[in-house]
Amino acid sequence: MELRHLRYFVAVAEAEHFGRAAEQLHVSQSPLSRQIAQLEEEIGVELFVPSGRGVKLSAAGRSFLEGARATLARAALAVEDARATAQGRIGTIVVGFDGALADALLLPGIVQTFRARHPRVEVRLRPLPSEEQVAALRDGKISVGYGYHSPEDDPLFRFRVLYRERVGVVMSKSHRLAARRTLRVADLKQERFLWPPRKEGPRLQDDIIAAFRAHDHRLELAHEEASSDVILMLVASGEGLSLFPESAASTLLAGVVFKRVRDLDVVVLGRSVWRAMDDKDLLVRSLLEITNSEHGSNQAGRRPPGSGGPPSLLVRGLPRSSS
Repeated sequence: MELRHLRYFVAVAEAEHFGRAAEQLHVSQSPLSRQIAQLEEEIGVELFVPSGRGVKLSAAGRSFLEGARATLARAALAVEDARATAQGRIGTIVVGFDGALADALLLPGIVQTFRARHPRVEVRLRPLPSEEQVAALRDGKISVGYGYHSPEDDPLFRFRVLYRERVGVVMSKSHRLAARRTLRVADLKQERFLWPPRKEGPRLQDDIIAAFRAHDHRLELAHEEASSDVILMLVASGEGLSLFPESAASTLLAGVVFKRVRDLDVVVLGRSVWRAMDDKDLLVRSLLEITNSEHGSNQAGRRPPGSGGPPSLLVRGLPRSSS
């Protein structure tokens, strides 16, 4: 049994006449009659009975009509879904993002624009540390990752730098240095620094330690098994200082202030990363186009306030270009 048998059957059932059904189907009446006869032979029942100059459905035919229409409808839906998927109108896209950088990456606006453009596409947001995103891409657990750093010299991945911002110090408003407008590394000696677990940002941590060492300052990090929000709470309580990207300045807790360190040239590069094999995936391409548009209109051509000239120390392994 083929779908055309069902289409022919439904046409005859609705027209109650082989000739009129043949005209609607743009086929000759004889082949149409043969197809209906084959269908009746295959299922072993008589579907039509003579009625005047036409035909009417038999009891078995009336029962079969409902199922035939449902089958044709499901087949049409499957075809439409396949075409919609190929055209990027439906599907699922999983976005991994580093929560600490979500605001700076303009992620909420990007996702809202994508959902408005693709209302039938399911967007799944998955908080994921930057260091784990490449493995998640490789395993097919996410479609695009937003965070910092990128795979180095790996032809399996593509990445684009979306913004650059300098790292500064956050401290309690009651701290002895809180009244200073800007600081130098020398001002931070003997200070206790709180830092998330190393696994959440080993490269950035190494760059910060190296930057302090370049000023003959051995930076001691107190590792706290805590989130960034908890560390900020500890900073507000006077437990120590911490190091955050400059975008954090607008989202700090009450009681905490951000201070630029003029000679601490450490820069965080926010980026998107995806599999090279997905360059032609319509959903991935659309999300990346929206991302580039958002950052093109909001970030292009400017650095975070107070960042000064070009940074002298970039996160290792990343180029200065934005693509």
